[in-house]
Amino acid sequence: IWFGCSSLGFLFDKGLDKAVDIVQNSCVKRVVGETSGREIFQVKARLSTSRRQSKTWQPRQHKPSSDSATKVDEYLVLPFHYCSCHAFQFEVINRGEAFMCKHILAARLARALGKMVTIVVNDDLLAQVLLSY
Repeated sequence: IWFGCSSLGFLFDKGLDKAVDIVQNSCVKRVVGETSGREIFQVKARLSTSRRQSKTWQPRQHKPSSDSATKVDEYLVLPFHYCSCHAFQFEVINRGEAFMCKHILAARLARALGKMVTIVVNDDLLAQVLLSY
């Protein structure tokens, strides 16, 4: 088991700690279409306002935390090849510096460990959720 943990740490560097923190704080929600069985993940993560952000990109802010320097953002993760976060676009797609962002890693860990909230919804509602991102 230790070998697996150290291998993951080597592959994902700081992203693994952040993904584990997301899972431990119950911030992964699995949304499943009632008829189709299609699934998406909604992953909440803290975002420091001191982080450099693109002027054109603004994440969806759902619920600010009590700390004024930190926001909580929710990202769409499609299993398991897309995330709506800036890091996915910049580090994974544009620069090719990472395999995946911390949100995709958190969704994968949560699914493997069964540490997520699962919500079954009408397929029309699932389509609306996808369109909202």
